[in-house]
Amino acid sequence: MTVSILYREELREYDFGLGHPFRGDRYEIFPQFLRAHVPEDGSYKFVASETCTEEDLLLICGRDYIDFSRDYFRAANLGETFSGSMDFPMYHSLDNLPRGKPGKLEEAARMVIGQLKAAAELVMHGGEEFVISIGGNLHHAKPDYGEGFCIYNDNAFAAKYLLEKCGVERVLVLDTDAHQGNGTCEYFYTDPRVLFVDLHQDPTTLYPGVGFANDIGEGAGRGFTVNVPLPVYAGLDSYRIAFEQIVEPITREFKPQVIIRNGGSDPHFADGLTNLGLPVRLRIAAAAELT
Repeated sequence: MTVSILYREELREYDFGLGHPFRGDRYEIFPQFLRAHVPEDGSYKFVASETCTEEDLLLICGRDYIDFSRDYFRAANLGETFSGSMDFPMYHSLDNLPRGKPGKLEEAARMVIGQLKAAAELVMHGGEEFVISIGGNLHHAKPDYGEGFCIYNDNAFAAKYLLEKCGVERVLVLDTDAHQGNGTCEYFYTDPRVLFVDLHQDPTTLYPGVGFANDIGEGAGRGFTVNVPLPVYAGLDSYRIAFEQIVEPITREFKPQVIIRNGGSDPHFADGLTNLGLPVRLRIAAAAELT
């Protein structure tokens, strides 16, 4: 089996500037690490996918939000003042305001969505069982609002694309980033076709401050949102218990046709913004996986 690793060098433009915790060099460092450590036996291949289209973005975003995000960041890249700049708080939190020249940040965000579209196609029509997309994990973004360093939600796009374009009926989104994926959660809070399972640090101690155990979905989606808040310094044993007693049983019961695994590296004990204390080296940093 050959595993496709979706990646483009231009992803380094997803950079919020000097002094910001989200810098574009991560999109250079991590692929270099992978290339140095993946087996040289044809088991893995790096693939550059196309960027997404406006039609793709409309699966997950309103037209006004797309237009504003495109025009604001492109004007800023040219050193111009966008006429709608006063509307920035309406569409984005200050976390999404780059420090200094923003580069081609919005274009890079579209590339992330393009990679998830390619991943879905490879799994559904390309005969691949497992695909890795580097540069994902933008799980705080909502249909009409960007926050938490996230502009367009790649996890939500992948699930929507699979459901609406590929005929899939059951999708599991497994989010193990230290921060609760509030954007992804809101997309599918009433949708029984998506089982959203999120393991994250106690919301009383970390942004975005939501994702408590009693947040279980609404209406037809009630019971299809599973939040698993973990205590500060939870460590490996807590994760093992959560997977054995919660994640694995409900996954087997739900029988997903596709699994979207949203994995950040921030549960690691060395992360500067979180405190979950995982001692292991995580395989996938800031990547969304489809199987």
